[in-house]
Amino acid sequence: MPTSKPTNIDAQRILGIMDELKEKLTYLSVATPQVLAGLQSEEGAAAQELVGPELMKQFAEQMRLEELYVVASAAADRDLAHGDESEEVRGEEHSLKKNTLELCRKMRAIPNIVTELRNFQERDATRNVIQFLKTLADMQELTLKRLTTTVEEERSRTELLEHYKNREAEASKRRQQLEKDLTHLKSACERAQSHRNEILTKLKAELLDVRDSKAERMTELRNKYEKRMKDHESAFASKEEDLLRKINALKEANKKSRANNEEEELGQKSKAKRYEMDVESVIKTYDTSIKEMAFSCGERMDAYKKEQKQLNELADHFKKVEEERTTIAAEEAIADARQAKRQAERARRDLSSALLQAFWRGILAREQYAQMKKAKKKKGGKPKKKEPPPSSRGGPPPAAQRTRCVRRSVARRGTCAGAVRSHGVRAGRAAPAAMGR
Repeated sequence: MPTSKPTNIDAQRILGIMDELKEKLTYLSVATPQVLAGLQSEEGAAAQELVGPELMKQFAEQMRLEELYVVASAAADRDLAHGDESEEVRGEEHSLKKNTLELCRKMRAIPNIVTELRNFQERDATRNVIQFLKTLADMQELTLKRLTTTVEEERSRTELLEHYKNREAEASKRRQQLEKDLTHLKSACERAQSHRNEILTKLKAELLDVRDSKAERMTELRNKYEKRMKDHESAFASKEEDLLRKINALKEANKKSRANNEEEELGQKSKAKRYEMDVESVIKTYDTSIKEMAFSCGERMDAYKKEQKQLNELADHFKKVEEERTTIAAEEAIADARQAKRQAERARRDLSSALLQAFWRGILAREQYAQMKKAKKKKGGKPKKKEPPPSSRGGPPPAAQRTRCVRRSVARRGTCAGAVRSHGVRAGRAAPAAMGR
């Protein structure tokens, strides 16, 4: 068995195999006789259309091969006890493997087939398979962690586990020590409780003595305060007689003052009636004046509303007129800017064409001048037939002469191109300025 660390490709291969195993087990968990019976019933007509006739045949073949394999395996177990190995078992096993692979391949092509077929199964029948799939997923996750964990990480985890074990041992020792301390504290509390019980017994005895002395003291106090109460009652009776005499005298004086005040009250009532009549007359005059003022205010408010309405109509009218004037001015400005831009573009093109024509005429003049110089040098020799200049022939100069002329004017060509570009930039800048004006 190799001791080296598996590579990333090995880990991916292992995880791929486990994913394929989970997928096939998921498909095979619904390949049961109960699901087949549900598909063949009336309730499974829609699911049967989804599955298709070929997959239905594959389902039935899978059930038949599984039953044959179980029977053959039981017979093989009996033969194996006698030391014989049956070829029939190997044949059934091969057929079952082939059919299982074909069934999983066809089920993979149909989406949501597992969800549809789960409806024909009971939960108790699939609980073990689902639990096995969850366990397999947990094992895959654990395998991934173990494959992706380095030696340093494994060592650090081991050291951390040892650290926690040491801490657990220390905590256990501490717990034992605390249990011993708790036992000592319980014994101390029991001794303190017995001591408090003794003190409580003594206090109860003293309480009985206090109760006896308290009864004697209460008798003395009762006699003392009864005597004091009688003295206060006699003083209160004498004081009550004096106050009753004063109350009777005050009642007589109150009757006399009431008779005098009734006459004054009648006079004050007559004055109050006169004042009420005066107030009513003032209120009536005030109400009439207020009504007249409210009527005039309503008329003025109506007139103000009419004027305000006319003012709003005029404001809307002048606003529309101002917007129309602004729109016309903007359209005129845009038209002027377009005209200026067209004129600037035309001027730029005229200047560029004139410059190019002048450059071409300069090239032709230099070619004529070069031919004249050659003719002067060869005057002493045999006269040759003069060729008309390129301009007189009406066509472009020969290719060799044109190449020489172009080579001579390489230095000047950059200057001319820069002049053309600068003129185009000035013309381009002039157009936005005209648009802004």
